[in-house]
Order: sequence, then C-alpha cells, then structure tokens
Amino acid sequence: MATSPSHLGVLQIEPTDHCNLACRMCAPHAERWDTVHGVPKGYLDPALFERILEGLVAEDCRFDHLILQWLGDPSLHPGLEDLVASAGRMLRGRVDYLRFDTNALLLTPERVARLVARRDPEVPLLVVFTLDAATAETYTRVKGRDGLIRARRHIRALLAARGAMPPPYNLHVQVQFVVQPGNAHEAGEFLRYWTDALSCHGAGRGHAEILFKRLSVGGGAAGQAEADRLYDEAMARFGIVPVEGDALSVRVSADRPWQRDDAHPGTEARTACPGLWYTPVVRQDGHLLMCCADLRGELDLGSLAEASFRTLWEGEKATRARLAHLAGRFDGVCAGCGGINWYTLAPEHAAAARARGVALGI
Repeated sequence: MATSPSHLGVLQIEPTDHCNLACRMCAPHAERWDTVHGVPKGYLDPALFERILEGLVAEDCRFDHLILQWLGDPSLHPGLEDLVASAGRMLRGRVDYLRFDTNALLLTPERVARLVARRDPEVPLLVVFTLDAATAETYTRVKGRDGLIRARRHIRALLAARGAMPPPYNLHVQVQFVVQPGNAHEAGEFLRYWTDALSCHGAGRGHAEILFKRLSVGGGAAGQAEADRLYDEAMARFGIVPVEGDALSVRVSADRPWQRDDAHPGTEARTACPGLWYTPVVRQDGHLLMCCADLRGELDLGSLAEASFRTLWEGEKATRARLAHLAGRFDGVCAGCGGINWYTLAPEHAAAARARGVALGI
C-alpha cells in the first residue's frame, strides 16, 4: 500500500547527471540527450553540497531518507565517498538512512574501502545496484554496454567489506531488476543467482534485498499497460513473491507506478499528485525542483546557493503549484503525467498547502 512520508518527504540530491550506460528504459541516456535537465551536464560542487546540508540543519529540515542520485550514476562523481561522509555527519538524526543507486561499474574495491572507512557508522546506508540482467548478453542489450561481470565483481567486493565490518551493521544492499522487454525471461535466474550470492557473502552483517521493479513508461503513457502485463506475467511464471527475512528479503512492486496510465485513464476527477509534496530534488547545479518525474526541469524553484530550502519549498511558486493540483488544474509537465502512485497525499499536508496559500495571500 502507498503511504505518506513523514517530515518533508524523500530528498534526492544529484551528484551528477552524467551516466556511463545507455539503458533502454532511461530516455535521457538511451537517446543521448545533449542536456538531461535542459541545462549543461555537470557535477555537484562539494562546497555547495556542504552549504546545502548546513542550510537543512539550520532550518531543522528532516526527511524520511536522502538519496544521492537522480538521472546520472553517482559513482562518476570523484568525491562520492566524501558526499556520503558529509551527509552522514551532518544529517545524523535528521534522516532515517542514506541511499545511493549505482550500476557499480566504477565502484572499485579501492573506492569501496574508502566508502566503508569514511561513512558514518551510526547512519544506515543503503546501496542500490541497478543490474536488470542475469547474463552478459542480456545486460548488454538492456544497458547499452557490456559490464555485468565487472558489476558483479564490485558488488562482491562491497559484500566482503561489509562482512568484515564491526557492529553496528548499518550497511545494507539492494540488487534491482527492472522487468522490461528483453530481460523478463531472466527474472528467475536473477533471483537464484543473487539469493545464493547475498546469502554467502556477509549474511547477517546488514540487510540485503532483491527487488523486482515495474518499468515506468513516460508517466503512464502509451506502453505502460503492456509493461505492467509483462511484469505480472514474469512474476507469475517464476513464482516470485515477497519474502521477508532477517538477512535477505525479496520485494516486488505491488502498486502501479502511476495513478493513471493507458489502461487506467480514470473517469473521476484527477487528484493532486503527492510528488509535489514528497519528492524534492536537488539538481547537480544546486537548483531545487519539486518532482523526480520532471526530467525537463519545469518545476524549478530556484537555486539553493541563493535561497534556503524552506524559502523555496514553502514559497509562492511551490504553493501555487500545489494549490493548482488541489483545484484540479494540471499544467505543463503535470498535464502529461499520470501522477506518481508510490505515495498517498495525506489530508493534513493538503490542508497545510491551503493554509500556506492564505498566509502568502494567494
């Protein structure tokens, strides 16, 4: 069931929008867009990152968790380990855990050692590995480049390092398989391989998950229903169901990715999308955006180098966007999106937006 995050939602901060793969499911990199967000690609300035964190602390901002990733692979940032260390040190007690998602191709054993040595052991860290294949041939087909063997080797290095860590066991791992045309036939083999690998390496020294994820198609655009059908067929074919374990769990996507899609257009009035409340994203240049599904950057609230998080997140532009949704008006990027379905907008947060509109004289 979709739920509402506590505090200010789930914050994403993007170390870089560069990527070293061209995954078929990722339009910006598969289609080789010149710009990913409508601005030049780049890398997050560590000094700006520290300034952003200081601002969050000064304003007593708290989030369910912080994700160091958006539309690129964070391992391309040469200072990723330092970013993780800074976030843990400064946001301890303000986030439930830290997370970053990576294809693991550049997460070498040397970098793993630095990551383990530098991270704050009191702040849980979840490393998500996006793999989507069980064989090298399929990996190359869906990821756009050969690399499965290297990715596996680097993941095993992290598992080995985790196995040697002292308590508290706060380094967690998730391997991810997004079901899509070209790889659905390997879901069962993927489950077998990683069940064995995660059970043998560092078991009990932190949690591990195998996630089978639905493919999201253009905010619920044409092709979403077919993607959901393929997912359901693959789960049924291989008997993949959720499993909860102390050291290893299997997770599946129960909810559709979008509130509306090409099989569920909806006849009732569309409801406000919870993304505008719960998915703040900081682009690699320090600009704060309102939604992780806004690839083109239309919901840009301004730069965190020039204004504080709460000033922007609770400001006039953000409040107007939320009030428009509550009134049933969906413009710009929101008009062509089905609305994210992995959170539910809580009534008290809708009421807070209306109250904020009154306070701002909107």
